[in-house]
Amino acid sequence: MRMSVKFQVLSFKLLLLAALPAFAADIPEYQIKTLEKAHSMFRAATNSTMYAEAAKQYEFLVQEENIHNGHLYYTLANTHFLAGNIGRAILNYRRAEKYTPRNADLRHNLDYARKQRIDLIPSKERSAMTEKLLGWHYHIPTALRWWLFAASYLLMWGAWVWVGKSRRNEARIAFAAAALLSVVLATSLVVELAAARQMKDGVILAKEVLARKGDGEIYAPSFLEPLHTGTEFRLLESRGQWWYIRLADGQSCWIPAHAAETVEL
Repeated sequence: MRMSVKFQVLSFKLLLLAALPAFAADIPEYQIKTLEKAHSMFRAATNSTMYAEAAKQYEFLVQEENIHNGHLYYTLANTHFLAGNIGRAILNYRRAEKYTPRNADLRHNLDYARKQRIDLIPSKERSAMTEKLLGWHYHIPTALRWWLFAASYLLMWGAWVWVGKSRRNEARIAFAAAALLSVVLATSLVVELAAARQMKDGVILAKEVLARKGDGEIYAPSFLEPLHTGTEFRLLESRGQWWYIRLADGQSCWIPAHAAETVEL
């Protein structure tokens, strides 16, 4: 087990070094110095404390210089992982995923980081009927559904022209099939966009936090054990300094807002 972890950490370091030059051309000259300083600190790092200091420089580019791109978030996430900060590593991998959803290395690193969490909460299983009827909605990537919608939409209008010229049954069937597929895919995409706007995903960053049954410390704990850094959730409601969240297994609770951050900035 010890050798396996060492190998994975080495892989993270090599992937980070490969990603460093990728976003340097996207930022103005006056910001390059901070980036170069962060790179230098990373290369010189030999322990978690030194990686944490390098991460602060990358954080400065995001928070103070307002630079947001997949390469920077990916690099920041890798640096946090090497610093031993699993929560911030997962948070920034999720942010990087928004810009580069097809990055296989990012997906590998995110999956590995998730396995290092204390709270390994299983995802709530969908009913057999839901999986049978709507499984495609959950399993087909959003980008692919957009492409399929565009193709079916164009096919629909092509079939409409065919109907006008030939009025054959095959033309009407092709038009009806393409129209139905376009409506189904459009509905899937609209529902997903509406859900994304209403509810935000987040990650617990505190070392541990006691989840409660209400929005205050006077309420009883929701679970026997606290939640730990890296635990992901969906934000359902914000009330003052408290967040009402839903965990992967469907359970809901309240946590202090300062103990976590949302993926969306």
